[in-house]
Amino acid sequence: MSASSALFVCGAITFLVVFSWFKVAAIEIFKSELLTNSTPTQDSWKKLFKVFFVDLAICIFGALATGILFVVTFNSFH
Repeated sequence: MSASSALFVCGAITFLVVFSWFKVAAIEIFKSELLTNSTPTQDSWKKLFKVFFVDLAICIFGALATGILFVVTFNSFH
């Protein structure tokens, strides 16, 4: 594996770890919101699926962008 590939993977993993910490906080907020409602509704499931697809898109593009950023930064200083 070349240095550029390793840096790309490192950047992608960095983004995913940081985004995971953000999602843990969001899940805690969602849990408290569910506790205030007596019964989860069909609307809650629709929200969850929308959030899943948005998060998936963010993870894909964020990992790519952060990986590219790491490689570009490395190449500009190397």
